[in-house]
Amino acid sequence: MKKETLIILLLAISASLSFQAAAGPDIYKHVDKDGNITFTNRHIPNAEKISLASYSRTPSSSKTSVNTSKPSTAAQKERNLSRRTILENELLTEEQLFTDTQRLLQQFANEPGAENHQEKAVRLRNKLFQHQRNISALKKELTRL
Repeated sequence: MKKETLIILLLAISASLSFQAAAGPDIYKHVDKDGNITFTNRHIPNAEKISLASYSRTPSSSKTSVNTSKPSTAAQKERNLSRRTILENELLTEEQLFTDTQRLLQQFANEPGAENHQEKAVRLRNKLFQHQRNISALKKELTRL
């Protein structure tokens, strides 16, 4: 094979590979029976293949321009303070719900015939566990601020 032919072939292959890398993987949009939307790079039965061009980050003339510049330091501090207040209020609410659920579970366990109401006890334990997870997540988020 001639040297020029080999070089052209290698250039064509590398151009093809770089085009595929730039284009990225195929993206699919799937809407389940409950209306939940999932975007994925894996093909799901009944999923719609979408064009990334329709989700472009660059605003076109038909789209409204959005200010993507960073907020000022003062504005960011104000947002963080507001966010901290919201998270602290959510934490207080979750801690109160945890305490109430724990108290209700203890009362339920002490009632006569409580062993016949296992389903209710399981629901209360699940609620208790969910409140614990929410409290942990809120505390973690507060440490990030």
